[in-house]
Amino acid sequence: MTQRWQKQTAIFIAGQTATMLGSMLVQFAISWHITLTTKSGMMLTISTLCGFLPQVLISLFAGVWADRFSRKKMIMFADGAIAAATLVLAVLFLLGYEQLWLLFVISVIRSFGQGVQSPAVSALLPDLVPQEKLMRVNGIHSGIQSAMMLIAPLAAGSLYELMRLRAIFWVDVITAVIGISLMLTLRIERKEPPAAEQHVFREMLDGMRYVAGTKWLRQFLIIYAAYVLMFGPVMFLTPLMVARSFGDESWRLMAHEIAFSAGAIVGGVISSVFADKFKNKVILVLMGCLVFGLGTGIMGFSKGFWFYLGVMALLGLTMPFVNTGSMTVLQIRVEPEKMGRVFGMATIISSGLMPLSMAVFGPVSDRASVELLLVITGVLMAGISLFGLRLRDMVAVGKPAEAGEG
Repeated sequence: MTQRWQKQTAIFIAGQTATMLGSMLVQFAISWHITLTTKSGMMLTISTLCGFLPQVLISLFAGVWADRFSRKKMIMFADGAIAAATLVLAVLFLLGYEQLWLLFVISVIRSFGQGVQSPAVSALLPDLVPQEKLMRVNGIHSGIQSAMMLIAPLAAGSLYELMRLRAIFWVDVITAVIGISLMLTLRIERKEPPAAEQHVFREMLDGMRYVAGTKWLRQFLIIYAAYVLMFGPVMFLTPLMVARSFGDESWRLMAHEIAFSAGAIVGGVISSVFADKFKNKVILVLMGCLVFGLGTGIMGFSKGFWFYLGVMALLGLTMPFVNTGSMTVLQIRVEPEKMGRVFGMATIISSGLMPLSMAVFGPVSDRASVELLLVITGVLMAGISLFGLRLRDMVAVGKPAEAGEG
């Protein structure tokens, strides 16, 4: 039995890693292409809106679908749809149609696919992994994601320099086929739909009532939402800061991504190896957010590129603790039959508020320095983290289940 869950989990993670690599290649390449060809905060804002807003719309339904239907099939369908759209774009670029608006269109389609896939992926892991192993497996998965974030910019930079965007689109199609093929080999017991199946909108409302009526979960998602609102500058405008303040060579953008990823790899290893040492997962998340906020503020004072890269590595180091801790809390504490909808709401928050953050900070970055925006949002993120530590119901849920129940 033990060998079976380990094998199933390894296949699942391998499939997700393959599709993740292709998606990251496209994501980096599109972002760099827009940054280097336009150097416009407004263009980056439009790109961000295209990449996130569709997830908000589809996630309203995707969370319900993840609780009602086969999560495995949802993941495969999303990967297939994204690959098909990317294949069409690859052919258009091959024929010489390389307009900027096509990149916005593909970002919209990919966003819809990711909105369907995200709650299904998050909710599927507890179906494969024993509860006491979730933190460790989430840490391993996060570490692999970080490794991909190290490999992807190197590969994307090389392919972009040699063959521009068109080659990267073809790689994405191939990795999607590999990922879907691996998912086909998984043998997961089919999740039975609810005995009294409701209309999709009623199930959505039921999920919202569950969140609203669960105090710790309500607090957790509110803190998450407040944090996401501050994310725009550090997550999307730092490449613009690099191009404006340090130079617009593509190697600098690669170094920017690699520094973050190298830190994240170290953080992922620590979070997985020492998973059992972190007794309160909520405190772990909040302390990680606090360090991330302080680091973001410090980054705004960067005078040299190497200092900037060092701070970026520190930010990367904190992310696995935040991601694996929050993921584990939700996977363990949320009722299984509501898990898809809760992860769907988390996707809605990130996909809805991230572009809102960019809608505010993106245009401002054409009038004010990115450095100033980093200082302001970094201080606010640190304040949000300290406030979260005062929410007793939320903090109490971070303890091991046997100690935190009741």
